[in-house]
Amino acid sequence: MNARMLTRNVIIQEKRTTIRLESAVWEALDELCMRERVSRHELCTRIEAKRSGVNRAQAVRATVVNYYRLALNPGPATGDAIERALTAPDGLAA
Repeated sequence: MNARMLTRNVIIQEKRTTIRLESAVWEALDELCMRERVSRHELCTRIEAKRSGVNRAQAVRATVVNYYRLALNPGPATGDAIERALTAPDGLAA
């Protein structure tokens, strides 16, 4: 598999930065944003607030994976889906 890497600009905490991710991750992130009705910038700002000990791209990947993993195994769905993805085990902490 040849994963094409794409660099995109996002605004995190009112500062413009770039993140380099695989095209499939960008697509999944944009779909997540559509489902949850948040902008890419809002979501990346929320991810940044929870990020600890991992780089920004790793934190975005972990959030996307956690979000879809939780969607497949919902269990008791309480609260904000994005917040659950951000605080899931094996999430954003090193």
